[in-house]
Amino acid sequence: MFRFITAAAVGVAAFAMPSVAAAQTVGSASFATQRNCNLVSGTQACDGTGPGQGIANGQYGGGTGVGGLNMFEPQPGNYAWSDVRFTGELDLPTIRAATQAGGDVRMNINTFAFQSYTWNGAAPTDFSITGALHIVDSSTSPSGGALPGGSIFTSYVGIWDPSTIAGLTTPQQLFNSLFYADCGTPGVLGVGSNSGVLTGGDASFTATTAACGLGSLTLNPGQSVLVVVGLQLPVNRGGFVDASHTFSTRLGDNLAPEQKDAISASLTSAISQGAIVTGVPEPASWAMLIAGFGLVGATLRKRRAALA
Repeated sequence: MFRFITAAAVGVAAFAMPSVAAAQTVGSASFATQRNCNLVSGTQACDGTGPGQGIANGQYGGGTGVGGLNMFEPQPGNYAWSDVRFTGELDLPTIRAATQAGGDVRMNINTFAFQSYTWNGAAPTDFSITGALHIVDSSTSPSGGALPGGSIFTSYVGIWDPSTIAGLTTPQQLFNSLFYADCGTPGVLGVGSNSGVLTGGDASFTATTAACGLGSLTLNPGQSVLVVVGLQLPVNRGGFVDASHTFSTRLGDNLAPEQKDAISASLTSAISQGAIVTGVPEPASWAMLIAGFGLVGATLRKRRAALA
C-alpha cells in the first residue's frame, strides 16, 4: 500500500522549528523519483520497502520564491512531472502533474506549493481550504497500486503558521523537513488529505482542512498563515497518471457563502503584498506542455486498448 517518503529515506537531519516568523512567503518544493522493481515478480508489490527498491534516481525542484516546472525523465517512457502556479482568486496554488512508468520501475512525483496570507478583517473569522483534484486518466491494477499497472494518488491541503518554514529555502530542505506535515508537527494548524488506488479513467477528489486543535483555524485580525497544497502520484511497472487538469485550491467548501465573501475581501496573499515567485512558465508555454502530455496520454490509452 501507499508509503510516504520520509526525511530518513533521503538522509536529511531532523528539523527543529525556528522561532522567527516568515513574512510574505511563497514557493514550492518537489521531488521526482524512480525506484527499481526488477527484484520482484509481477505478483509481488513494489512499494519502496523491499530489497533493491530504494530511490535509484531523483530530482528536486522549486524553493522559496520559486514555482514552475520539475520534469524528470531518466529514460524514455519513464517520467515524473509537476508544475506549480499561483492563480485565480487570492493567488491560491495550483499543481499540475503526470507520471508514467514505462519499464520495470516505480515512478513518483511528490509536490507541494505554499503561500502566506494575512487576515485584514476587523473581527476573527473561521478559515479553511479545499483542494480539488481532477485526474484525466490513469492505469489501474485492481489488486493494488504497488502491482504492475497500478497507480495511486494522495492529495493534501494544510494551513500552517508561517514560522514553520522559516530558514528553509532550498527544495531539498523544504521537502525533506515538511512534506505532508501532519497535526503532530509544530506550527501546523489544520490539515486535510485524500488518497487511494486509482481505478482508471476520469476521476475527481476533494480534501478540506480540519482544525488540529480548538480554535486553530480561527484567524484573528492581523494574523498571517501559510496555505500549503500537496500532490503525490506513484505509478508502478506500466502504470500512468495524467493529472494535468489539475489540483486546484479554493476557500473551504465547509464555509458559508457570506464567510467566503468576507475572506475574499480582506485576506491578502504574499504575491499581492509584493512577494515575487520565479520559474512560472508563461501561459502559452504551459498550454504547449499540457498539450504534449495530452498526446502522450492518448497514445497510452490506445496502446492499452489494443492490448486488451
